[in-house]
Amino acid sequence: MLILLVLYVAGVGLVLMGVEKLHTAVPTCYGQPMSPGDICRARVKGSFGEGMPEPHDTTYREQLDGLTSGGWTAIVVGVVLLTLAVVITISWTVTAAREERTP
Repeated sequence: MLILLVLYVAGVGLVLMGVEKLHTAVPTCYGQPMSPGDICRARVKGSFGEGMPEPHDTTYREQLDGLTSGGWTAIVVGVVLLTLAVVITISWTVTAAREERTP
């Protein structure tokens, strides 16, 4: 029963977080809010490890796309968790009903 509660709470929380992120996302560049047309210049310090992407300048649109894709990811994961919780609930309910009918 606890697992269902966790799945429902996590699912709803992720969906709400994703929706809020989509509606309130403000791109930032090193903590400073960006405006359309701004470019965030990469601050290069030291060497990069093998396999790590090299920092590059990003536009306002690229930063915003990164934020909104995170919002959509949270929504999708939340919906998957809610669907899983509903399927488990239905399964448990059907199993319990069958056990009650069996003499």
